[in-house]
Amino acid sequence: MSDGFRFIVVADSHIRPPDQEVDAYPSNALMVQRNKYIVDLCNRIDVAFVVHLGDIVHPLPTEETHGVAIDLAKGVYAELRHPIHFVAGNHDVGDKPNAFVAVPAVAEENYHAFEEAWGPSYYSFDVGDCHFVAIDTQVLNSELEREHIQRAWLESDLDVAAASGKRIFLFTHYPPFVRDRHENEHYDNVGEPARSWFLDLLESCDVEAVFSGHVHNFLYNRHGRTDLYVAPSTAFVRPDYSELASIAPLAENGRDDPPKLGVIVVDVTAGDHISRPVRSFGATFPAKTLPMAVEAALEPDWESPVGVTLRHGWTSVTEFPTAGLDEFNRKQIRNDALILALWEARINDLRIPLTDVCTTAGRNRVEALTARGMRFSVFSAGVPNPNSFTTVRSISGFVDRWEIIVRPDRFADVLASVAGGRTEDVNLAIAPIVPIGPPDATAHHFVSAGFRIDNDPHLAALLELDASRAFGNLVFHVPWGNDVADGVTRSNAIAREYGRRAVVIIDLPANSESSTFDDDEAVASHAVTAARVATSATDAAVFLDAFVDHDRGYYTRHGLIDRAFNPRPALYWLIEESAADPGL
Repeated sequence: MSDGFRFIVVADSHIRPPDQEVDAYPSNALMVQRNKYIVDLCNRIDVAFVVHLGDIVHPLPTEETHGVAIDLAKGVYAELRHPIHFVAGNHDVGDKPNAFVAVPAVAEENYHAFEEAWGPSYYSFDVGDCHFVAIDTQVLNSELEREHIQRAWLESDLDVAAASGKRIFLFTHYPPFVRDRHENEHYDNVGEPARSWFLDLLESCDVEAVFSGHVHNFLYNRHGRTDLYVAPSTAFVRPDYSELASIAPLAENGRDDPPKLGVIVVDVTAGDHISRPVRSFGATFPAKTLPMAVEAALEPDWESPVGVTLRHGWTSVTEFPTAGLDEFNRKQIRNDALILALWEARINDLRIPLTDVCTTAGRNRVEALTARGMRFSVFSAGVPNPNSFTTVRSISGFVDRWEIIVRPDRFADVLASVAGGRTEDVNLAIAPIVPIGPPDATAHHFVSAGFRIDNDPHLAALLELDASRAFGNLVFHVPWGNDVADGVTRSNAIAREYGRRAVVIIDLPANSESSTFDDDEAVASHAVTAARVATSATDAAVFLDAFVDHDRGYYTRHGLIDRAFNPRPALYWLIEESAADPGL
């Protein structure tokens, strides 16, 4: 990169002898070859360095095969052409001290093998004006002398780096938390009092980002001004996390879910960084062709020209047990696999219900993702009440547009309510509620929203009522079966004619209310067509409705990702088209 540099984050390789526990988990036989592919993948990318976030090997320090696994891992990483830095994981030096797991906790005698093979357990280094720090989170709260020495070192190291104006990035194995800084301690986070000590350090030293492993699933959080990333594993998925999906777990009780495996490529630019997830799909070396070219994933100068409607929950928290590891507890986790897919496709424009931001947690989530470049539109149905205006004002710094969806006979009431509310900092859009089905039907159970492009009487009525242009955005609807290019082009032209901006909602393909549309090629073609026309209609905001498969209820159909939150072909068609020609 001409104005910065790249590094790659690898986590939880769990290298082991290929014959270890293969009866229980057949994918164990693939750990060495999967990680050889990861090394090959890294070698194809120009980076300043690679960092491994721990659990390099699977056998614990107390197991006879620990040394054998280290030798295997050293052979794998010897093929890497880049400098590599290692972080100690719980499988490398022992678990964090806790009262609920029988696995041996971190102990001084475990460090000799790690340090001999991989180097010190805490250290720092610089690249340009950036300061990188690796620490050992297993030792926190242990009261070992090693913990006190590391704490004093880290405080001093960060103080010096902050005082010199360096940008600071940290690498850990355990994340400080997985959802909220006040969550209960469990197998996947740092316990108190070390957690608060660590988070206070992030704030006082203005740390830019922390990269952690251990969870084997992608997560993103934000603490103050610090981005907190949890990297996916290169080896296997923690099977308990399959509870986050609304379908039955995949192979090995959810443990062998190859699309969720991969690395994070981080582009450090002037004053910012961009984390780009790259899936490995569990490929083994030498790999077959992946569903998407790595070059497309990493090409810097493109962004999806279309946004998406998020109809499935994306801020909700799932509670689940982890038998054996969290035997006496439940974890509360948010499913960020959807965010990973959005980042992968560089879809930055999101359309969400206003109810998503009616809670503090929802508002915080929107604020955090806005800080990473995502843009939000909210929609609500009916004449807004005072609570709606209060909510919109509370998020005015993080939301681009408020789309009010209402029956056409209530247009005047909506205009009156808007005149009495204060929404100066949010663009307003309006859409009529219209029935789905033949116009001569005696009753309609299903509705959609948006103006038509052919002499819509509702549009004429709205324009007559809204002479002051309180609504600067008009929402148009392109139903499945209509010509997408024509729909977007004409919507844009109509809005411009009246001095407004078009918001165009494009239905993904569907059949009837009772049958599933599962033609992935047709969905992909539809998405790419929408992207192409959106690029030429630069005044319009274009959204695909929706993003995730709708697999139960009415009008079921495939989306851009499935209910395991793994990519459908449409996601990769969209990525590759966008990357091949950023102007489409």
